[in-house]
Amino acid sequence: MSPQPLTHHEIIELLEPFSRQGLRIDLAASDRLQRRLLFRSVEHAGEPVLSETLQLDGSGKDWWQLTRTLVAIDTPTAPQAQVVSNGTRPGELLAAVRSVDAARCFRFGPGFVVARSYWIAPRPGAEPTLTEGRVRLGELSLDMTVPSTSGVAASIVLEPTAGEALALPQDLLAVLGWNWAPLQCAGGGWKSRVRLRRRGSARTADAKRALDRAAEHLAHTLAAPPAQFHDQHRRERWGVVFRRALPTLTALGLLATVALLPRLGVDKIEGAWTLLYHVPTLLLAGAFMLQEMPRFEIPPWPRRSSAPDWRSAPQPVRRGAGGSRTPV
Repeated sequence: MSPQPLTHHEIIELLEPFSRQGLRIDLAASDRLQRRLLFRSVEHAGEPVLSETLQLDGSGKDWWQLTRTLVAIDTPTAPQAQVVSNGTRPGELLAAVRSVDAARCFRFGPGFVVARSYWIAPRPGAEPTLTEGRVRLGELSLDMTVPSTSGVAASIVLEPTAGEALALPQDLLAVLGWNWAPLQCAGGGWKSRVRLRRRGSARTADAKRALDRAAEHLAHTLAAPPAQFHDQHRRERWGVVFRRALPTLTALGLLATVALLPRLGVDKIEGAWTLLYHVPTLLLAGAFMLQEMPRFEIPPWPRRSSAPDWRSAPQPVRRGAGGSRTPV
């Protein structure tokens, strides 16, 4: 059953904690049938100037979600940030979302803007949890979604801005370290993942560092010719090749070990055959414990591009079975 529309009496009760904060309801934008109240935007002076809008949504008689949306007025290209809280007392929700400093939700760097969205529990002293991060550059955007489940990797989506056609290498983000997965084509953009192995506030701090590092790396990389990326990250690119080849090397190593066993005198060591018999099972169990299933592939070798910029950089391809062409 759909929730009952808001009555005038309920609206008056709900507005009481907001009115004490000097907030005014926007009746034209509100929707009583959907149990949704919107408030007029408030500007926060500073550098940059931020606009704050509040939206209160009711999914039942005594359950509410308050969304605080922040927008950088003097930076039209900057993405918006949100702080969300839910519970039974709108006054506590208001105190929770406003306890997050607006400056914490944005970072303005050379060539990029970072917007961070949080969820926070409606209790005093609660720490906000990073749920989503957005990065906007001149020709590229990055969206990172952080699952609430501990141990699950954050998903990353890269998309070119309107009218741009970029050729990005698969190891563009993977050169940042072992926790970063190579790019995979997804529609008109790319997707990737970054491992976040911590919990609670440490997980949020880890996600924030990863988001900032990706923003700095992309801004610096895309501002220079593609050849500079190869020159600066030559060692890291070969490290990515080794990392991607590990599942294949492990399988080949097992086959080679089995072939050489008769010559190694293993039958003379007590319990050796029993141990070797369970090695494939242990490797398979370890694979299922990873955040991502291992891929058996021959990774492409990194090459130095001679293109003057990323827009005109050719994207290398390799032929697969049946003559199909796969971007690398």
